[in-house]
Amino acid sequence: MVPRTAESTLRELAKGYPVLALTGPRQSGKTTLARAVFPIHPYVSLENPAQREFAQSDPQGFLNKYADGAIIDEAQRCPELFAWLQGVVDQQQRPAHFILAGSQPFGLMSGITQSLAGRVALLNLLPFSAEELRQGKLLPASLDEAIFKGCYPPIYDRHLEPGIWYANYLQTLPIRLIAKMRIRC
Repeated sequence: MVPRTAESTLRELAKGYPVLALTGPRQSGKTTLARAVFPIHPYVSLENPAQREFAQSDPQGFLNKYADGAIIDEAQRCPELFAWLQGVVDQQQRPAHFILAGSQPFGLMSGITQSLAGRVALLNLLPFSAEELRQGKLLPASLDEAIFKGCYPPIYDRHLEPGIWYANYLQTLPIRLIAKMRIRC
């Protein structure tokens, strides 16, 4: 795993907030970072229809299953959870109790601002920076190569052909996201 500069920030925030929210574009490394920093937290993805149905139909039961905390990926898929999370974290008052990750910041932020204000620390994770690539000994040799490869982790982690990966990435994003997207390094 390429060391992320956001890791130290996430660890520092984890000392004082019961809920941490990682946002950023798809495939920027949110889940990888959360799982690396909080390896004892169980991981659940609300992209999974069965898990999402459980969380939507019985939010209290869902959170009871993860009473000791969890990483909840694509949390914006179940806004019903946020009000229930508020009660759980207010009662237990444990730092880094729940880690929320989501690639649709507007959906995630809507639920957070309504229920978790003051209880959540926010961290936006972008694709690799040039410094992260340098530290991971992956920095392209030339500016042309860096521009061609871009900064998304799958290109480096899985050694994928950038032209093919970006074409597939853009074709699978919802149109409304493409219009808002800014690719940054």
